[in-house]
Amino acid sequence: MNIGMVTEELPYLPSAGGFRLYGANLIRGLSRRHRVDLISLVRDGDERHLDWARTYCASVRVIPVKTLGRWSAAASLLSAHLWGKPLRQRAEMAHMLKTYADDWDVMHVEGEYVGGLLPPLAFPKILSVHDSWTLKCEEMLKCSQSLKETLYYRMMCWHEPRYERLVYPRFQRVVVVAERDQEAVRKTVPNSRVTVIGNGTDTHYFHPVPVEKDSTMVFHGHLGYAPNVQAACEFVEEVLPLVRREVPDATFHLVGASPHPKIEALARRPGIRLSANLPDLRAAVCSARVYVSPIRHGTGVKNKILEAMAMRLPIVCSPDSIDGIRCVPGTHLMVARTPAECASHILRLLSRPHEADRLAASARTWVEQEYSWESRIHAYEALYEQAINERTSTGDFARGEAVLDLGRTQRESQS
Repeated sequence: MNIGMVTEELPYLPSAGGFRLYGANLIRGLSRRHRVDLISLVRDGDERHLDWARTYCASVRVIPVKTLGRWSAAASLLSAHLWGKPLRQRAEMAHMLKTYADDWDVMHVEGEYVGGLLPPLAFPKILSVHDSWTLKCEEMLKCSQSLKETLYYRMMCWHEPRYERLVYPRFQRVVVVAERDQEAVRKTVPNSRVTVIGNGTDTHYFHPVPVEKDSTMVFHGHLGYAPNVQAACEFVEEVLPLVRREVPDATFHLVGASPHPKIEALARRPGIRLSANLPDLRAAVCSARVYVSPIRHGTGVKNKILEAMAMRLPIVCSPDSIDGIRCVPGTHLMVARTPAECASHILRLLSRPHEADRLAASARTWVEQEYSWESRIHAYEALYEQAINERTSTGDFARGEAVLDLGRTQRESQS
């Protein structure tokens, strides 16, 4: 197949997560058996990662994201809200597709914003959004860390459902990573066709690193992201004192990018360490004896859990941390519903290293078997084939819009 990949963020590895990580793993896998052409929005600093994309893609073309003035940004948002068609980068995207996409068999789109930029096209389109963004905005309001953040997500709660209803039906399939997000999208956009294809984990990259265990507990992720900030603060206030009551020299290690001021303040307390913006976080994460994830809010699949499993760490987490992950509590990790239960599980694993090792080994084996990226590649290949066959058999792929036949346009312009 000739696959056109259109992405909201430049895919490359290693990367922190989101559309970069997901898209990059798909590209790396798909390129082994198919031709992949990439068109991506790029932001400042992305250019240094273009060589990664060129290694796997037959062609790489980029559209720089430029800062808009206040009125231009407002006009773009209004257009997105009224018609599901943002103005920013819209003309550049139409030009790119008209010029380069005439031989694609299927288009894979990473990100709902860029999904709204596309003109009507005469080939099948798959939209990967990862999460229900309507649900995500509701969740973010529960843990916002500032007035500005709260106002932003209140505005998005007003805008997002309408945008989804306008954009999602233009695609033959909308893909999310967890059943909870699938249910939310179906509720918001009843006429969309929603499929679940979960995250994978690169178990070759995320593996146990042989380092000295110099911290007791660890938590990693983007440390400016509100659910992570709230989780770390609540753990320090409610769980860590219970652990240190029994193990006075216990330490809690926070590892991740762009720490929020609240995280930096935590790091000044006794027994708390912060490793920020590391080029490679694996050794820091593997230096702990227990991995903890007290997250209570958010959507999608928590990559941090899959990564900790792959690095063979015993895990104690909240029920919300494993949404969309079909693991077995007690076999692959420990689930805690209260601070006291969380502390109890941590203390148990610290005092019973053989049990902790058994739990970690079981999780590593399970994530290798169930969460390989190769299985996700096969799922997408099957989805692409379905979309192509549907187009061939019914021709019902434009959802009532006028369709731009790129191949015909190219041929006519050359005649």
